[in-house]
Order: sequence, then structure tokens, then C-alpha cells
Amino acid sequence: MPLHDTSYQHWEGVHLGLWRRRWVIARAGLRACLQGKWMRHLIVLCWVSALGMTTVLFLVGQLLVANSIVVKWMGNFNPALQAFAGMLTTWLEQHPEISVRTTQDVLFYYFCIGLMRAGIFALGMAIPLLITRDLASNAIIIYSSKAVSRGDYLLGKFITAFVLIFLTWLGPVCAAWFVGNLLAPDWRFFWHSRVAVAHVLVFGAASMTVLSLLALGVSAISSKEKSTAAVWFMWWIFGGVLAPIAVQTQPWLRHLSFNFDLDQLALAVFRPAHDLTIAQTNIPILGDMLRGVRPQTLASLATPELQGAVAALLVMLALAAFLIRNRVRPE
Repeated sequence: MPLHDTSYQHWEGVHLGLWRRRWVIARAGLRACLQGKWMRHLIVLCWVSALGMTTVLFLVGQLLVANSIVVKWMGNFNPALQAFAGMLTTWLEQHPEISVRTTQDVLFYYFCIGLMRAGIFALGMAIPLLITRDLASNAIIIYSSKAVSRGDYLLGKFITAFVLIFLTWLGPVCAAWFVGNLLAPDWRFFWHSRVAVAHVLVFGAASMTVLSLLALGVSAISSKEKSTAAVWFMWWIFGGVLAPIAVQTQPWLRHLSFNFDLDQLALAVFRPAHDLTIAQTNIPILGDMLRGVRPQTLASLATPELQGAVAALLVMLALAAFLIRNRVRPE
């Protein structure tokens, strides 16, 4: 028998692993975000918009059904729209491997760009719940005393932001693609539209990663909740106002807006100008319908400023990493 009884007992429970502690941090952050009524309303609105996108895909698929309500409804259009719908129907029937891919690629490009704004807004609402509140309450010291490293803490917070954007952006987009093609008259639409969903996943993963890291950096700026949320929204709004003005003054200033940079990344991934060119070749009347669009708009679709956007985003991420490194550490 030992001289001193330390009452040591070997742990007989289940070892949960390193990722469990990270998930605990992420789950606590998500629970705090979802407690807000307006956050829940925003998420519901995003999924309702996915239902609207599903409806659009269903209507496009119904153009292949000769006696469908959509085909009969087209008889009430004006001659120009009737001619466009007729050519689109013929194109879908004769070359579905090209027409479905092109049509859905363009539709999902605009849907992704539009719904990304909802994800950015949701992050702005959640900014104080990421790092700001922990800085105010000195919770990082408590995390450190519980054998939670700074890497575990930051990874948990990153997962919180990433999952939140998924709920308001990538999740609804992928659901719309799946359900829309599930309701198509020909299930080969899944295969024909594989390029569109691949573009969605590539752009979504890259943009969600960038936005999550930027949100962590902004959240680490101050311990005042209203200040960090204001910085995020002011940066977003100021960038949106600055981008069109900078075209006439200093074009490089547009890259100060992360929203503009992500738009350029979307143009490079989806290449909507290429898809519109294919559609114009097969539907000549589409060229007449696009005559009212400004040449500058069409030129911007064809020539995204990818290099400048990537360089600007890398600089922003470096600044965010610097802020996180200096602010998120036990005193």
C-alpha cells in the first residue's frame, strides 16, 4: 500500500476527442445566433427564396412538356416573348446537354449573387456573438483554463460563422438545385446541370471561407458589441457605394469592397458571359432582347478583375489574421 493515498482513479469513460471541444464552442455560438428572432426570420426567408428558385427551374423543365400549363400560358405573351420561349423550348428539346447546363448556370449565378447578400447580413447580425462578447467578458481566459487552445477556440468560432452562412446561402442554393431537378420531366437534368452545381460548390466554399475569416477579424476589433457590428455593415455599405464611383476616378478603390471582390470571383467561376454567348448563338432573338443592356455591363461580365480581387482578398485576410492573433489571447 502506498504511503500517500492520492485517490487516483483511472478514467473509465469514453474519450470524446479533440473535435468534441471544438464542436461545443461552435454549437454554443450557433445556439446564441439562433436565439435572435430576426435571425430565424432571415433564415426562413432564405429558404423561401430557394422555393422560388425551385419554381423557376420547374417552369423551365415544363417547357419540354408539350401540353403543360407553362406552354399553354406562353400563348398569352407578346410576340417577342412567344418567339423567345419557342426557341428556348426547341433548344431544350434538341440539345439538353448544352441548354440545361447553360440555362441553370446563368440562373444559379444570379441566385448565388443575390442570396450571398443575405449571408453577409446574417454575419453582421452575428458579429458580436463570435469574439466580441468573449473579449468583453474575458471568457478567453476561462477557455484557456479548460485546456482549450487558441486554435480550438478560433476553429470553433469559424465553424459557427461557416455554418451560419451555409444556413442562409449555400444550403438553400443546393436544395433548390436538387429539388428543381428532381421535379424536372427528365432526371437526366441532374447530369446535364452538374457543371452548374460544381460552380455553386466551388464559389460557395471559397466565399464562405473568406467571409467567415473576415467576420472573425472584424469581431476581434473591439469588445463593444455595437461597434463591431457597425464596422461590418459600414464596410459593406461603403464598399457598395464606393465601387460605382471608383469606376470614374480610381478603379483600384473598388477592391476595398469585399463584396465587389467576391462578385469578381463569381464571374470568374460561373463565366455567365460565355453562357450568354452560347444562348445567343442558339436563340438569335435573345441578342435583340439584350440590346437595352449597357455595353459596360456586358463587358464587365466577360472580363472579371480576378487578379486584383484575389490580391485584395488576401490582404484583407492577412489583416484579419493579424487582428485575431493580437486580440484573441489570454492576458
